[in-house]
Amino acid sequence: MQLDDRMKQLLRELGHAINDSVSESERIAEAISCVRGAGFDIVLKLDATIGLAKRQAQDSKMTHQDRRFLESLHIRVDDEILDEEEIEEPKVAITPQDIKFLKSLKISFDEEL
Repeated sequence: MQLDDRMKQLLRELGHAINDSVSESERIAEAISCVRGAGFDIVLKLDATIGLAKRQAQDSKMTHQDRRFLESLHIRVDDEILDEEEIEEPKVAITPQDIKFLKSLKISFDEEL
């Protein structure tokens, strides 16, 4: 699923709305006050999971760039909605000198990799 700038802004606004709701809640403020009254400092951290699904016939996958954006907003993303095509093992070029060096350190190396 590709997130355009408009959708990213909507998600930011949702995050701010959730934060404002918690911050302005009299019930939460009262509960925090009671904890402080009992002699404790308190740090409140909430974790929200937001699932997005585009309403269309075919399944859409999320890019890793979109995932990083959502995670920067502390929005967790399930792995099954990631675009699998973008998940690749990094390619590393191993030279004969690299292999010789690894062997000199008694590190075995599968040369078929």
